[in-house]
Amino acid sequence: MKLICSLFITFLKIGAFTFGGGYAMIALLENEFVEKKKWLEKSEFLDMVAVAESTPGPVAINSATYIGYKIAGFAGATMSTLAVCIPSFFVIYVISLFFDQFLSLRWVSCAFRGIQVCVIYLI
Repeated sequence: MKLICSLFITFLKIGAFTFGGGYAMIALLENEFVEKKKWLEKSEFLDMVAVAESTPGPVAINSATYIGYKIAGFAGATMSTLAVCIPSFFVIYVISLFFDQFLSLRWVSCAFRGIQVCVIYLI
């Protein structure tokens, strides 16, 4: 149980403080799980990166699931995946609470109309 809690907290921190998506997380994951905690060997980590990139879905979620399963089985995979998703979900939820007010700003609505034109042009 302590191992699963440690996995959860580690992935929660990585999910909360990594900007740039799953590829930006790879260096943090390596530092945390290979160098600091020594839960994975370098070769195992490289295998994880290959699997996470080649399977469908976001690299961050695939990495969390793989590492969690490798370290603590199904429960570890579940908690690691949940932990890496919670910060992003929370940020998007908070943004959604204020999105209508944000869109009511004149310069923001003009910017979105310009973006719509660009998207239509690109399609």
